[in-house]
Amino acid sequence: MGFEARHPQDGPHCDLRFRLQESEFVIEIAMNLVFLDWMLDVGREDSERIDESEVRFLAPKLQAYFVQQMPVRIDGFTVVPLIRKVELNSPDEVLLPLFPLSGWRGLRKISFELAYPLKEKPNEVALAWPVYPPDLLSPLASKPPLEIAAEWTADGLRSQLLFTRAEPGYTWHRPGEGIAARLEAVPTPPAPRPLVPPWATIAFVSFTAAFLVAALTRCTPRVSLATGLAAALIVLVIRPSGPAFLSLGTRPSLPPDEVEAQQTFEALHANLYRAFDYDSESAVYDALAASVDGALLEETYLGVRRALVMEEEGGAMSRVVTVRPISTRVVSHGEIVVGETSVSAFVIEASWQVDGRVTHWGHAHNRTNEYDGRFVVAANSDGWRIHDAEITRQERVEGPTDTPTPTSSEPSIDPSPSLDDEL
Repeated sequence: MGFEARHPQDGPHCDLRFRLQESEFVIEIAMNLVFLDWMLDVGREDSERIDESEVRFLAPKLQAYFVQQMPVRIDGFTVVPLIRKVELNSPDEVLLPLFPLSGWRGLRKISFELAYPLKEKPNEVALAWPVYPPDLLSPLASKPPLEIAAEWTADGLRSQLLFTRAEPGYTWHRPGEGIAARLEAVPTPPAPRPLVPPWATIAFVSFTAAFLVAALTRCTPRVSLATGLAAALIVLVIRPSGPAFLSLGTRPSLPPDEVEAQQTFEALHANLYRAFDYDSESAVYDALAASVDGALLEETYLGVRRALVMEEEGGAMSRVVTVRPISTRVVSHGEIVVGETSVSAFVIEASWQVDGRVTHWGHAHNRTNEYDGRFVVAANSDGWRIHDAEITRQERVEGPTDTPTPTSSEPSIDPSPSLDDEL
């Protein structure tokens, strides 16, 4: 059975999302009737469904329950929420056979929002999720409480949470260094070296000036030459840095050593995935631009987003938890031509694993994919960037609860055919 076919699952479910905005903190909740009946004593004419006319009686009960059972403290003060957008779903009866235990109560859902007004941007939000129905699908005779997976969006970043009865609380703190601090630091490319450094120019000028002065004072040619050489020798020994305008021409910078090249690639590669933790497309794109360059930027954005983010598919969310390098090997160093400029570059062959978490109907499913790839990392005016990439292998690494399924395709961009010749 494929991953998508395992959703939804029988039993109690609750989708839970937290969103910190400019003027309010919002909790979006959607639960099926199995979850609702376990949480509240809700009188209904038909236990299998809930009618629109009954919603107006349910809304104040929900608000009172969460005020009492889940107090939310914002910067140390308890804030009372408003309940809004109370809605009922229209379930597809085709899915009913997937719910042999709970029937229509498992398919019918009620969704609502709890909105907590803000006077200013908070520095801390604390709460504890209170509801943990039994996991009816557990093989254990004594059904353990459910673990409730959730997503938290604040300050431009999305994070995944997992509430358990043993650890029900979560406290959010505003990042002190901004969202850019989430990205790993990437070493700076060495600056291009001058073909003639300033000290060499100074040595030549010193030789010429000393020689001419000695010649004008009617010294013999041998004395004039010795004077010029002595002046030049002094400069060569001291090697002053001198002003930049005295340098002439440029030559390629020294390539990074193998350890630095590996560290550079692994930081860029990790940041490539971390870019998708941002909650807006523009922020994702900007963060991705700190790791990827050229035509690869847009293709990587579209490809990785398509592979990892699946919010539109029935509410499922796929997020990267960890990028774990297995091996990183420097194949070659050299230069490539970008536009009309030769820049320092190196080729990496890498293997890595990506731990992801897909959240759907309040459940989290972990999965691990393993990849091999070949990358070109090049220096530009803003630093090192991944300039070309080719994914050569991808496969699912099975965990104890995984079911084999085809993996979503990663972006695969063929590097320049002359890449090996250039490097």
